[in-house]
Amino acid sequence: MNSSSATADQAPARAVRKDVARNRELLLTAADEVFAERGADVTLDEVARQAGVGVATAYRHFDSKQALLRALFENRIEQVTEHMRRAELLPDPRQALETFLYQACELQARDRGMRELVHANHGMPGATAFRERLEPIANRIVERARAAGVLRPEFTAADIPILLVTIGGVSDYAGPLAPDLWRRYLDFLMDGVFAEDIPRRRITVPPLAPEQIDLAMDRWHRPRSRSAGSDTVLPS
Repeated sequence: MNSSSATADQAPARAVRKDVARNRELLLTAADEVFAERGADVTLDEVARQAGVGVATAYRHFDSKQALLRALFENRIEQVTEHMRRAELLPDPRQALETFLYQACELQARDRGMRELVHANHGMPGATAFRERLEPIANRIVERARAAGVLRPEFTAADIPILLVTIGGVSDYAGPLAPDLWRRYLDFLMDGVFAEDIPRRRITVPPLAPEQIDLAMDRWHRPRSRSAGSDTVLPS
């Protein structure tokens, strides 16, 4: 076989490999969008429809939703890890802790799948890896702030997961009504985290209006649906 024939034979194989890679990327992009909006309740079939590929194609790449979640949340873990590493490099220990916590809370506020990963709901396959990857960095950030005297002595890195779950609950409760409401309550909590001589922060995000509280409570108690419109924005 001459070289031109070999090249011609290789061309279809390269096209197939490119198509396989493209479909995988389409599935991961679609999953990223769907899980951010609706969390882990969606099915692999729904992700395939969002990606515009056949269900059989989706199952060739990921044999279950859990396999897709593992690939998807590895990317999320990397994203949060990178934010934490950048925060750790900041020269001011207080700023490092604030930056880490505000960025982590912002990520989970706009990403329901991230909140569920933090809360370890649905048997998330990445939950343990998430904690194991981030815990050493969080410990270093907190201990540096403690050594600088900017933290109240009772606060430890072990408090961070509960703090994140608490603030994530604000987004679960009222996110569609007031996307930035989580900032108000993180501001309050941070004033309790830092030492007494640290100036208190100015609270700029307003509370919910009474009618918004009624809507949020109605949404909170409504059973979750797996339909596409289950997490739509409520009227304000």
